[in-house]
Amino acid sequence: MHEVFEAFFTAWQAEGHGGITPADFGTAQEVFARVVERQLATLSDAEGALERTRLLGSPAAAGLGEAVLRMEAERPIAVVDRLLEYRLEGHFEFDDGSGLRTIALKGKADRLDLLADGTFRLIDYKLGRPPTPSRALQLPIYALCAEQGLAGHRGRSWTLGEAMYIAFGGPKRVVPLFSSATNRQNALAAAQARLVAAIDAIALGEFPPRPDNVRRCGTCSFSRVCRKDYVGDV
Repeated sequence: MHEVFEAFFTAWQAEGHGGITPADFGTAQEVFARVVERQLATLSDAEGALERTRLLGSPAAAGLGEAVLRMEAERPIAVVDRLLEYRLEGHFEFDDGSGLRTIALKGKADRLDLLADGTFRLIDYKLGRPPTPSRALQLPIYALCAEQGLAGHRGRSWTLGEAMYIAFGGPKRVVPLFSSATNRQNALAAAQARLVAAIDAIALGEFPPRPDNVRRCGTCSFSRVCRKDYVGDV
């Protein structure tokens, strides 16, 4: 999925297009369909048919591509640059409420859209459901790293305008990290506090098994290394 959308936006920009608007929404769908067919050429007929329906849709339901394209077309601020699979690596500053901490981190953002008003839109693709906003850590921390990492890019600073999950599981395709400026500050502050607390706990060797939902233990990928012996032992 990531390869398909990266290939589409690379092709879209190579053809001289910028942001996707309602006027060129149809053209974007055509380009996306061409990219999908190229990407599916290596799959078997059966696999290709399943992925084609998922990406391009069917008479019964819209595909994933339409959800991604429509999200951008419905937003009024123009995209001036698009950073795909953008690496975030280095030393970044975080404030846990007691002061600034410098932490070395490494990650990769699925997509950063730089907008004409000096803000950027951070997007994370999820094949399943997005994480619960109160527990989300990756997206807000990536947003803070991006603000610092983009300083001086194109000769200016950039601030976070939007952060969202585009989720292909669950009832909603576009799930924002926050809905207002106040919520933005709260989400970023809470994420920094959780990150610093986690880093400190790792340094102290504190790894207590504390599942937020005991039902997940039955399918957890880390069950062999967790000290929690069986589901229900909390």
